[in-house]
Amino acid sequence: MIVITDSCVGCAFCKIVCKEFAIDVLGRAEIDRDRCIECKLCIIYCPLEAIRVVE
Repeated sequence: MIVITDSCVGCAFCKIVCKEFAIDVLGRAEIDRDRCIECKLCIIYCPLEAIRVVE
């Protein structure tokens, strides 16, 4: 599962790269679990490494 950590500052890079429109930024990023296909683009492009995979 992909999670947003407390390091997120709401820069919205993850929202921009998400091809499934599964991320909303309301102060801090939030993932729509129904839309997320776990492609991990958000993790790759997050400049603060605030998005991670948790087993």
